Parts: sequence; C-alpha cells; structure tokens
Amino acid sequence: GTGRNRKQANFKGLFSKELKNLMYGFGDDRNPANDTVNVMEEILVEFIADVCQTAGGPQRKTRLSIEDLRRALSRLADAKKLARMEELLFMQEDIKRARA
Repeated sequence: GTGRNRKQANFKGLFSKELKNLMYGFGDDRNPANDTVNVMEEILVEFIADVCQTAGGPQRKTRLSIEDLRRALSRLADAKKLARMEELLFMQEDIKRARA
C-alpha cells in the first residue's frame, strides 16, 4: 500500500553502495546503472520489511528477537537464508569470544 512506499522512500540510497559492490561481485558492470541499483534496493527493502512483518507476527512487535527472525525464516523456501543467519550469529559469537 501507500504506507509501504512512504517507508521505502526513507531508505532510498541507504544500501546503494553495498548493492553496487554485490552486483559487481555477481558479474554486473563495475558501475551499474542507477535505475538498476534503485530497483534492486526497492526489492531489498521490501524483502526486509516482509521478513520483519512476518517476524513481528499478528501482534506487530516493535522489537524483534533472534527467535522471531528464526521463526520467520523457518519456512522451507528460506532454509538457505536461515542457515546463513545462523552462520553469521555463530561468527559474531566467535569474534566476541576471541576478543574476551
């Protein structure tokens, strides 16, 4: 709806540098067209919003926990995303232990 579009506008350009690097890493031009980056960013922001909305559940939590995200990504279609999240969480803990 219109609420989602208004929220997305607040994030315009937030991920563009990272997206350009990712796109290049996956075989795109070193300097991809701005409209292409903008479309990718819209898709990314929509995906993040959808995952957060699913994680928040029907009670629409304002703060999400790791367990909320695990539950949101526990569908079979998101198995790779869940595995990657678990890997990143493990690495984060590993770094904390190394610094302690």
